[in-house]
Amino acid sequence: MFDRLSLKSVLLGGCCLILPISYATGENGTSSPLGTVLPAASPQTSPLHAAHVSAVLPASVQSPDYAPNGAVQANPVTTKIAMTVAPAAPVANAPVVVPIAPNATSVPAQVQTIPLRPGENPFSPQPRAQTTVGVEPRLNEQQLLSVAPSAPRTPAEAANQPEKAVDETALRYYASQRDLKRLGAEIRRLKALYPEWEAPEDLFDQPTNISEQPLWDMFARGDYAGVHNEIARLQVDNVNWKPSSDLQNKLALAETRTLMERSFAQRNWNQVIMLAEATPGLMVCQEMNAIWLTAESLARVQDFSRSFDLYKYVISTCDNANERLATVQKASLVLPEAGFMSLAMMGKRLPDGTSEFEDVAFNPLRAKMGSIARGDVLSDPVSNDELQRFADFVQRKQLMNDASLFGWYYYSQKAWNASYQWFNLASRLGYDTKNIEGIILNKRNMDQLDEAIALAKAHLADSKEITKIYIELIADGLTNETPMVLKGDDFQFFKGLVLEQESALGAQALGWYLMSQKKTAEASELFNKSVAWEPTEGGVMGQAVVAARAKRWSTVSSIKAKYGDEFEGLSQIQVYRTKYTPRRNAGTASQHEPPNLVDWLSDDKKKEKRKKIYYTFAD
Repeated sequence: MFDRLSLKSVLLGGCCLILPISYATGENGTSSPLGTVLPAASPQTSPLHAAHVSAVLPASVQSPDYAPNGAVQANPVTTKIAMTVAPAAPVANAPVVVPIAPNATSVPAQVQTIPLRPGENPFSPQPRAQTTVGVEPRLNEQQLLSVAPSAPRTPAEAANQPEKAVDETALRYYASQRDLKRLGAEIRRLKALYPEWEAPEDLFDQPTNISEQPLWDMFARGDYAGVHNEIARLQVDNVNWKPSSDLQNKLALAETRTLMERSFAQRNWNQVIMLAEATPGLMVCQEMNAIWLTAESLARVQDFSRSFDLYKYVISTCDNANERLATVQKASLVLPEAGFMSLAMMGKRLPDGTSEFEDVAFNPLRAKMGSIARGDVLSDPVSNDELQRFADFVQRKQLMNDASLFGWYYYSQKAWNASYQWFNLASRLGYDTKNIEGIILNKRNMDQLDEAIALAKAHLADSKEITKIYIELIADGLTNETPMVLKGDDFQFFKGLVLEQESALGAQALGWYLMSQKKTAEASELFNKSVAWEPTEGGVMGQAVVAARAKRWSTVSSIKAKYGDEFEGLSQIQVYRTKYTPRRNAGTASQHEPPNLVDWLSDDKKKEKRKKIYYTFAD
């Protein structure tokens, strides 16, 4: 009788090859070898005047105007605008231009850089000069292993070699018959055909009638602890039984995946990396989320080289188009621009000749334009060439959001005409209240106040921001040197809107408007409401002026005491007080003393002579 355990150990130990895998870590590159590009001007430097630079405008046969009712109307002067950079010397009615590229005289010598090739790792510690021009860069075995130990050689090969691909029918038959000679021969044959295959450990286990379906059901529900408990219970009643290797492997991967996601949520980047290195089965296309978490964690710890290689593995190996696109998008958020652009150039060619990553490749430019639009003085500059390529793409793809981005970008540069045309294009591509806001603001800055007011009034119900802009426009008109005139219905409509929105600006503008019409009582009420909603200099000054005209000097004094330090304009309002002068006698003050009552009564000089009254009685 054979000893089952000893025989099993001898056969498996003698027939299987143990191949140690060494992981090459390499030196992590934390800086780009492309060199440092110095800014053309100090971030604190104000932008050049719009008349000395050029703007990229949307190409159109006509320049339609967005009407208040949403319809598109043609301008009286039809202009064909080519998608080119406007000349530096503007002509009459030319679009206002903005500072895109610095002047050549003020730009220091640029650092010469080597252009990246698709898929080239710019963070690799190896010198780039060693790469032969024109040859597609390939990663050697150590570089592939350094992506993460979880991505050995070619991760696709390990993922595409499941145990089920090996026919083990004969092997198990010989094991059940205890035919060790033929069993050994079959093991050697399978190892020759499948070098990475390992003989199963359950060849000599006694068959059982235990069904694993309940275990798989708990596994599908994510009850991993329940699976372990049920396995332990079954093994108590069946000493020789153990779960299938498929269940054990998938359970281990699922538990590691859960732990990895929890560590990532806790921003424990090193823990995520460690789990990935210890679990190669998670670094395959079928486990895309695990790859994303690992690649981002590597980037968070400044290991851009291995992070890049892991993202590159997905793009060069996995076929799911949505996952490939999402991979490049995620890389754009964590990798420096050089690494992201190298990945974006790896996109497949679509039937129309464009790259599958053409859209996402503009993400860095979008980010820079958005930063400039927000007024970030530390934002990176953009060039005319970048804007031109992006503008061509936006018009070809008819992208509303990107057209709106152009509008806000040029608005921040005070290029009102260019901004207006991009917002106009965006409004034709789709409706968005932000585009309407952009059109209204540009019309105001182009001294088209009446059109701006009409457009804002037509869209009051669309957003609170448009309502706010409408109140600002009317307030500007009411407080001009030549104030606009509001008729009865318009006045009541605007006043009702101001009270509804509790607009401090609108209330003080109405107050000054009523003051000019000598309606002081109504103006005082509106000034008080304005200050109650939000103390502003205009509202507080209005209160002080009304009180001064009514000669309520104590009120003026209290206003100055409360807001004098906050609003300098109050110092111009003077407080007048009446001086009290006591009455004096003819004599000097030193000679005048209040008389005693007894002395005064006894003083004949100060007593009036009593008149004698004679009464006559009739007989």
